[in-house]
This record gives sequence, C-alpha cells and structure tokens, in this order.
Amino acid sequence: MNKNNKFIIYIILLYCIGCNSGKIKIGESYTLGEVPASISEVKAQQDPFLNGLQVEMKDLPGHDDLIFDPKNKNAYASGMDGWIWKLDFQSEKAQQWVKPPVNPAGMRFADKNKERILVCSSRLGGESYTEKNRVGLYEVHVNSKNVTPILLDLPKIQKEEFEKVYTDSERPTYKIDELNTSNSRPFSLCNDLAISDDGNRIYITEPFEREDAAMGSGAVPEAIGLYPHGKLWMYDREKRTISLILSGFTFVDGILIDTSGKNDEESVVFTETTKFRIIKAYISGSKQGTSEVLLENLPGLADGLERDEQGRIWVGIIKKRSGLVNFVHRNPWLKTFILSIPQKILPISHNTGLLVLDQKGEKPLYYYMHDGSKIRDISVSVPFAGRAYFPSFDKNSRGLYSLSISSLGMKE
Repeated sequence: MNKNNKFIIYIILLYCIGCNSGKIKIGESYTLGEVPASISEVKAQQDPFLNGLQVEMKDLPGHDDLIFDPKNKNAYASGMDGWIWKLDFQSEKAQQWVKPPVNPAGMRFADKNKERILVCSSRLGGESYTEKNRVGLYEVHVNSKNVTPILLDLPKIQKEEFEKVYTDSERPTYKIDELNTSNSRPFSLCNDLAISDDGNRIYITEPFEREDAAMGSGAVPEAIGLYPHGKLWMYDREKRTISLILSGFTFVDGILIDTSGKNDEESVVFTETTKFRIIKAYISGSKQGTSEVLLENLPGLADGLERDEQGRIWVGIIKKRSGLVNFVHRNPWLKTFILSIPQKILPISHNTGLLVLDQKGEKPLYYYMHDGSKIRDISVSVPFAGRAYFPSFDKNSRGLYSLSISSLGMKE
C-alpha cells in the first residue's frame, strides 16, 4: 500500500472526530486534468539545478521576492525572518536592512529612480504578532529607510460574486479618506503587487479573506479548502481611491500588468495558485469585464510571475501537484477532516521548479521540476542580467540561488 493510500485511510478513520476549527470555507468539487502536453513537451531532459545552480551570499535567509537596482549594484530580498535584506554585489555580502511591521512579501520599486520601494507585508504562519503589527502595503524610502504605511484597510464588500471581473463603470471604488470602522476591514493578506508605468496605480493581490490569514503554513488550509474568495485591488495614489478590480477567484497570487498601445492597463495576468491555473483578466478596452484561462492543470502550484526583457513570463512553481490533491479536490467532503490534522504529518512534496511562457502567457517554452535536493519552494523566478534568480520560500534556506539563462537553452 503506497503512502497516499495509507493517508486516505487515515483520513477516513478520522471521519467521526474530524473538525474544521479554523472555520475554513470549503469550495465545491473540482476536477483536475492531466498536465497539458504543451508543458510536458518542453520539459528539460536534465535537471539544471543539480550542476548549474550558483549559491551566493549565504547569510541570506529564505525569501519571497527579489528586486534589482543595477545602477547601484545591489538588490533587495523580502526575508522570511521579517526583514528586507540588502544584497551588495560589490562586496558580495547580504545584510538585514529594514524591518516592516509584519513579514515582507511581494516588492516593487515605486519610482523609476528606484528611490522608494513598495512592499506587501503580511503575517507569516507560525509567528506571533501584536495588534500594532498591521498587514498591508508599505513604502520604504531607500535613503532614509523610513517605512510609511500606504494601505492598511480595505472596503467591506457585501455582495459575494464569483469569477467576477468588473468593468470600469461597475467597479466598486471608495475614497480612502471616507473609509471608517463601519465600512472597512483590515487587510487579510497583502501578497503581491504590480505598478502602472506612471507609478500612480498599484495592483495588489489578496489571495483570500480571513481574519487570521497568514503566508506559508498559514495558507495551507486555504489551499485545501479551495474556496474562491481571492481578490485584486487597485490603489490610485493620485486620486486616493481604492477599487475592487476582480473577485471570487481562488488564491489570487502573482500579478503582471499588460498595457495597451497608450500605456494604459488593458489586462492583468495572475496565478490562481491553488487551482493550478494562470488567468488573464481584461480591465479596460473592448473585452473589459471578461477573463480567460491561459493555462490550466499546471504541474504544480504557480506562485509569482516576472517578465524578462523579451516579454517572456517566468513562473515559480513552489510545490508539485500530487495525486492526493486531485483526489481531495474531487471529494470536498474529506476536507473538514483533513483540516483537523496537524500540518506536519500531511504528505507535502519537496519538488519545486519553474515554467517559462511566451509573451502572451499561452505557449510554454521551458519547464522543469526539481526534486528539492538543492533548493526548495521556489516562489518566483526573477530574470536579471543573463541569470534567473530563485527566491526560496523556505525558512531553512540560506543563500541567493541562480542559474544562467543560457544553461536552460534559452536566449538571454
């Protein structure tokens, strides 16, 4: 009897005593299909991580995201120790730099001069925080290292809609100055962000809405529940408004903006992580209010998204999909009991990898799933200066990991 079958029997034995103490919402039955042939066809013949992986700055802990400042020859990483780390490529050293109120996650430079950094900050599973440690969007001034809260509260949305992309005319929009205790709520989980070309509009993913929401181990129950309450918000700095762009998707995570010829935001591409999909949603133009599935039945949990200079999309696959996941999502009646089991005994894969897509996000160009012996939990793949860097969302990780893009058989 294999490990997965033993686990299923164990779940059934808990049928009469299982409980969902966290009151995790459970979605409907969902059937996953085979991994698309277009992905399997571009799978690399050899594991690039076994021989070509470069590890630098071994003081750097596990981290979620990475941004580069080539002019000053440094980078910044959102560490799982609660700090933003500064990576100096001249001295080849990494050090703790700024500590936001809660754990840093997705990051972007707020301006073209790279003088300010916008960072999503959220609770991390297993850690303790006070009420003063607020989840939300923060801005760090690079020179002074001052941390300024930008958005800590969100509007309460009374009407629950599923897989809804709002047109410009129907989009729920609120003035920040008019939010109060009666019409707003605290940010549940600020995960990732993308910024318009002019820096005025910030698109922010909130994978799920729950009072005790957290990243990492805190997100595992949501991955099991598979309930569609993920949202994408847009904060307009100039107008000082917050708008709901889309709602009712499952674990909205990595985010990219696609612009029209006029540099307006025409659509967004995002990972629906726990549903193993990548979605494109049209937020302006003739198709606004609609969405389409670019890829589904992915081989693992697609996390962060990045574009390279050629427009190709790099996808971090944080965990491999297993047959057990397929079984559980087909049988949601099991989920209440699975949620009562300690996470440490859940059969979780160590395999992690990357997927590279064309500019439209439709055609796979490269794929490989590593066995986890060299690196675990790749949250995103960040292409920069001829290399692909791999933030590892693993508390035991140490170092900055990268591969040469040419070693993957791809043009730089």
